[in-house]
Formats: sequence, structure tokens, C-alpha cells
Amino acid sequence: NLIDVKDSAEVSIEDRISSYWMENKSSVCVSIIVLLVLVIAFNGARIYKNFNEEKVQNFYSEAKANDTLGNFAESNSSVYLGGLAALTIADQAYVDEDYERAYKFYSTASEALTDNILQGRALIGQAFALYNNDNINGGLDQLVSIATNTKLAEVAQVEAAFHLAVEAKGAGRDEEYDRYATQIKASSIASQWQQRLAMFEQ
Repeated sequence: NLIDVKDSAEVSIEDRISSYWMENKSSVCVSIIVLLVLVIAFNGARIYKNFNEEKVQNFYSEAKANDTLGNFAESNSSVYLGGLAALTIADQAYVDEDYERAYKFYSTASEALTDNILQGRALIGQAFALYNNDNINGGLDQLVSIATNTKLAEVAQVEAAFHLAVEAKGAGRDEEYDRYATQIKASSIASQWQQRLAMFEQ
């Protein structure tokens, strides 16, 4: 199918396109079909995700209005709003001194809020629920884990460090206290805990 250079100059653009199409129509058609499938799949996934998010938001609003956030949190423990509902229930249980229930929902919240700034808050709640439910060592171990977990929000690490510093000072472990105090003072975003530490030291 070779075309002489002289003859090729006389071939029109229409003929060249027609020739290319005849030689490559199968691969071109396959490429177009694959592209269409990908576009449809992407848009379908986006529509489905938006629909699900809107549905969950509606369920959350209904649960909040009907005082059934606990059920909502348990049914939606893998999504953000489920974690938020669990955190709300846990906080109320903690205020009511129902530490076992508080621990349960703080745990649900911490799992649902992974990689969210609120995860640290849920873990701290979990620690204090343990501490106040006669599991002092478990609560302190949890605080140590939070204070040293660089994947959590820094403010959560510093809050845990503050409570550990107070505990260490009360137990006469000055070296441990100094270590946590240094962590708090080195933070650039934890002025609240730095002020509380200064008041504690006074």
C-alpha cells in the first residue's frame, strides 16, 4: 500500500482521512467506547455518592429531631455524620456519668472520624471514660498513646500531654512532668493548654 512521494502530494486530505479511518476504525471505535464507559461510570459514581450523602443527611436530621441519634450512630458508624452523632451521644453519656455508654460511643466516633480533626477529641473522651470507670491505668495508657501519635491533630496531642503532666506531677514523677511540659510549651497552636500549664505551675 505504499504511495509514491509524487503521488502522495496529489492525495486529498479527505482521502487521507478516509484511508486512515479504514485502516484504524476498529481501534478508534474501541477507544471511543472505552472513553464513554469511563465517563458514564465516573458520573454515575458521583451521582450515587451525592444521593447517598443527601440521604444520610436527611436521616441525621430526622434522628436529631426524634432524639434517636444513638440508633443513627450505630447504623452509620462508617461515615462522618455517624461519627458526629456518636460523639454527641458520648458527650451526653459522659455528663450523665454513664461512662460505659460514653466509652462505647466515643469508640464508635473515633473509628468513624479517622483522619478527621475530631478523632483526637473522641479518643480523649474514650480515655477519660476509662479513667472514670475505674480503669485508671487504661485511661492513662490511652492518653500516652494520644500524646505520642503524630497522626492526630496537634491540639489533641497537647491536651493529652497536659493531663499526663498533671498526673505525673501529682505522683512526684518530675522527669515525666518536664517531658510533657516541654511538649506543651513547644506547640505553636496550643495557647489554651500553655496558659493552663502556667496556671498549674503557679
